[in-house]
Amino acid sequence: MLDRENIAVFGASGHIGRNLVELVSNRPHTVGATRRWHNAGIDILTSALIGSGLLLAAGAVKCSRGWAPALIVSGLVVALAGLTISVHAHGWVTALDAPTTAWIDHWTQRFPRIRRAGTAIAYIGNPRAIAIAGVVSGAVLSVRFRSVLPGVVVVMTTGAAVLAKNVMAALIVRPVSEAEMAVSPTLSNDPHPFPSGHVAGTATLLGIVAVGIAARGGRTLRNTVAALAIAGTAAVAISRVVIHAHWVSDVIGGALLAAIMITIGAVALDGAARARTRAQRVSPARQHDINQARRRLRI
Repeated sequence: MLDRENIAVFGASGHIGRNLVELVSNRPHTVGATRRWHNAGIDILTSALIGSGLLLAAGAVKCSRGWAPALIVSGLVVALAGLTISVHAHGWVTALDAPTTAWIDHWTQRFPRIRRAGTAIAYIGNPRAIAIAGVVSGAVLSVRFRSVLPGVVVVMTTGAAVLAKNVMAALIVRPVSEAEMAVSPTLSNDPHPFPSGHVAGTATLLGIVAVGIAARGGRTLRNTVAALAIAGTAAVAISRVVIHAHWVSDVIGGALLAAIMITIGAVALDGAARARTRAQRVSPARQHDINQARRRLRI
């Protein structure tokens, strides 16, 4: 449970920490709010899942084997499962949500432009904007590759991320703790949505488009589009926390889900490119027949 000492340590940078200590100490028990509970077994399990999953995915990234994408997806799925369990049980991962939000609130109160910027970015990352951007981006990639398949992959990958997020939000209950309600008094007692759909949709779209653009480019282009995709995702993730729409654990879950979908979409794009290359190749015998036919036409 997040007690006075923990909150005071995390919020010692300003008056937000002191106010949070007073709210958690004096706030009466609220019906429907789930108190944070600590279970060492759950924390060990989730730590093992998250750590092993991320290590597996990171190790597979450097592997050039054909089964590397499968290992990456497997590792990310394991890490997301560990995060999901911790979120549902209010484990050690979510213990950082309230202090982190309090720290961000401290800076947004000092610099109000941060909150205004967060509101604007959050509006840009809404599902309708993501849908429109996905269709437009898919059309641009289809024109660039001179094939409809890249566009279909972009749209389907982004749509799959949104669908997976909706399924997770319907199946996974993320209880609200009193420490979190103290940070965000307007937060209702209802279960909080997990993961962040804005982050999942935006990150998937930016990531798969970056993969498509970099497919035929050099290292400089790949690094540039990757940096832009990461920056865009980070901006949307921070904006969701700034406006109290999600906790940090929610946006991390959305990012992991997006990474899974991007990896699958990248494999589909690579397969489409290979199929197109094979279709354009002409066997020596077929080329001989074509040359003979051309000679006859000249005669």
